[in-house]
Amino acid sequence: MRFHLWHSVKISMTVVGTTIGAGFASGREIWEFFGSYGEGSSTGVLLSMGLFFAATVIILRISWEKKTTHYSELLAHVIGTKLAKGFDGVVLLFLLTSTLVMVAGSGATFQEWNSSFLTGVWVMVGAVMVIVCFDLKGLMSMNAAIIPIMTAVLVLVCLHFLNSGSPSGLWTGSETEVLPVWPSAITYAAFNMISLLAVLSTMGQQIRHVGEIWVAGGISTLCLGLIAYLYNYSLMRVESLISQYEIPLFALVRDYSPVWVITISLILWLAIYTTAVSNIHGLIFRVSGYVSLPRWAVGGAVLLLLVPLSRLGFVNLITFLYPLYGVINLFLLTMLLLYPFSREKE
Repeated sequence: MRFHLWHSVKISMTVVGTTIGAGFASGREIWEFFGSYGEGSSTGVLLSMGLFFAATVIILRISWEKKTTHYSELLAHVIGTKLAKGFDGVVLLFLLTSTLVMVAGSGATFQEWNSSFLTGVWVMVGAVMVIVCFDLKGLMSMNAAIIPIMTAVLVLVCLHFLNSGSPSGLWTGSETEVLPVWPSAITYAAFNMISLLAVLSTMGQQIRHVGEIWVAGGISTLCLGLIAYLYNYSLMRVESLISQYEIPLFALVRDYSPVWVITISLILWLAIYTTAVSNIHGLIFRVSGYVSLPRWAVGGAVLLLLVPLSRLGFVNLITFLYPLYGVINLFLLTMLLLYPFSREKE
């Protein structure tokens, strides 16, 4: 089969769309995992992106070689059939609750826009269903259209801030500065492993050439790395203001026009949207193995189930659920990185 660059780009944009959730786009993840560690945090960004690249390539390579159709099949190759059966339910629960968090996040966003929570929930459900009806091609096409715009806006915001000469100081130093950044960098590399595994495990039959794997991994890592590096450097210049903003990105645009603020608010909603679509996609492909229904019907049923559950609240869901999955993500990252060596031994 021949190598197709555009196909690699679509895969890479899907990787970015799965990873660049509201936490990343808002700058909160970048600050907590990197910027808060001080001037040496840029090395943490490089380490994290290196691990992320390796994990992405390994997942895509396994999916391509084994022609997997969902995450459970891929897990069986990475951690063994018996252990994969135990993880199957855990990953399914993660995808379900993560999608729930995104749906609730849309409701919270619409509340900030002086609309109702329920309106935001239904808008998200409807928007996700549009992509679900077009299956994997819809997911890849959506990311190919949205992610370049999101990336361009976030990069422009950082570059504009850095070149504007805004009154801000470089890192002033704090008690966390003495802590090494590498443990946090490794943790961040693992942060989205379950979501990434769920989406990329469905792409094995779509990949036409091994070169597409390496190019997709490279482009996605460069996009995420560029945004993370610029974000990290910019946020360190407004370190004294971070505590005043729940969304650090607004500390960079505090003197911008209202048009910029509206644009950025829309970008944050799109970040929630792309992550929700990725999670529901991975969930649908797994659940479809249990029921004899079209994938769009499975997706619709799951989304309708999540509407009443979204009332649990965005902040409450994040506070309780995200730490719960941290150890699982770290375990999966470790096993993925060890997989090529275990395969060589066999």
